[in-house]
Amino acid sequence: MKINFVSVGSIKRSYVKEAVADYLKRISRYLPARSIEIKESVYTKKGSRESGLKKEADRILKRCSGDYIILLTDTGRSYTSVALSDYIGSLMNSGRPTVSFVIGGPYGLHPSVTKAASSLLSLSLMTLPHEMALLVLSEQVYRAFSILKNEPYSH
Repeated sequence: MKINFVSVGSIKRSYVKEAVADYLKRISRYLPARSIEIKESVYTKKGSRESGLKKEADRILKRCSGDYIILLTDTGRSYTSVALSDYIGSLMNSGRPTVSFVIGGPYGLHPSVTKAASSLLSLSLMTLPHEMALLVLSEQVYRAFSILKNEPYSH
């Protein structure tokens, strides 16, 4: 199985970029993992938010074609670290070739992405900037693997 972390917009803060890269490197000890940045649409007063979200959605769905999509949203299912570990373990055992975690941009996601999602995941009831969501998610996925392998990081 491979894991993709797909997020709308680029990581601008160097300390977040470094931390995410560190967790991706750690996750890669277990299986291939990468971060994919989807170009954020330009929103102007003249432009329609709907059309911008649709363009982002098209880019996301093209990159995630055939993947098991887990969409991050505040309305998704919340997990403890152990339960997330169990969930990721079950995905690995199911033989899914690629799991893509999708994080929306500042204006959210077009409904077509939600419709294409296989699962909805909530990191928090609060709204997080995509950079922070990516950082927290990558850390929790790494923690999930350390739990699955009964390694000391998880304690």
